[in-house]
Amino acid sequence: MHAIDLSHVIHTGMPVFPGDDEPNVRRTHFVKKHGFAQTVLTMSTHAGTHVDTSGHLMVDAPGLDWLGPDNFTGWGAVVDLSGLGKKTMDQSDFTALADIDVLDFVLIRTGWDEYWKTDRYYGDFPVLSPTACRFLGGLGLKGIGLDTPSPDPVDSRDLPAHNALFNHGMVIVENLTNLAELPAEGFIFSCLPLRIMDGEGSPVRAVGLTL
Repeated sequence: MHAIDLSHVIHTGMPVFPGDDEPNVRRTHFVKKHGFAQTVLTMSTHAGTHVDTSGHLMVDAPGLDWLGPDNFTGWGAVVDLSGLGKKTMDQSDFTALADIDVLDFVLIRTGWDEYWKTDRYYGDFPVLSPTACRFLGGLGLKGIGLDTPSPDPVDSRDLPAHNALFNHGMVIVENLTNLAELPAEGFIFSCLPLRIMDGEGSPVRAVGLTL
């Protein structure tokens, strides 16, 4: 088994969604001085590579302390849209997925992760159309993942793609990277979150496991 890391590094000064607090990673104890090392981490649950659950937008949705590991692991496939040439991903871009027998997570590679740590990253990235969301929702998936900040535009207020995917029982993994290293299908995807009481999102160490 080979594990492919799909996560960005967490550090002070890392990129964050516009308006969010910046993470602070601070070493408070040192081995040479205290006999052990310890770090204090302060960050939003939606910073870096992270998962959104329905509680992000929906009242009375189950928290991360109720959702089990099975919600965040399963068989994955990558849809390579890095040569898309447009800013909206439509149903036609995903129709080939209907031929895959066992599928839990669709990971969408746009190549946008190349702009991580640049001013462009939280800008005009590709987003999902309503028809694409409906099609993905009809596949019975556990979730989708993207190498972009969001399935909705950065300035969206009503977040239609988020809502559509949540309404189909999916989780959304944002800010993935290294999707080019995965095979097109037949791998296990894992995005296990922290078990936060009433949590609606969490940083994850997303990985693809090839057998």
